[in-house]
Amino acid sequence: MTEPQPEQEWLTATATEEDMTVLFRLLPEIPQDITPADFPARIEIIWNYQSPNETGMPGPEDLELMNQFEQKLVDAWQETALGFMTMLITGNQMCEWQWYLKDADQALVALNEAATELPPLPIDIHTETDPDWYAYSNFMRQVTE
Repeated sequence: MTEPQPEQEWLTATATEEDMTVLFRLLPEIPQDITPADFPARIEIIWNYQSPNETGMPGPEDLELMNQFEQKLVDAWQETALGFMTMLITGNQMCEWQWYLKDADQALVALNEAATELPPLPIDIHTETDPDWYAYSNFMRQVTE
């Protein structure tokens, strides 16, 4: 049996994009007890939405569904030690989750099983191989400079 991951501490940040606030929730560092190469698949899940106002943030219904979806991701991937969420970006009519996973195909099967009771979601999923966590490390270097 795989041990569930401990509750994660997050770094938060904001930026402005096209005069709209964008919120970031970031993994502050690569967990010391893992080897990044064991989680070589980087997945971006992008959810485009229509903001109900000029803030560019999701409305209450979208936000509730996004929170449910994120919990399904955590249950399917993090709680089973399949992966780590490294960032969540929300704003300017887009929400993006980034994860590093042991195996993208296995993770997507687990997510499909976990999300069966959710309605069809307006998401796009992109995967790439990044065993050195270059995309994450490069982004964090830019954020902390």
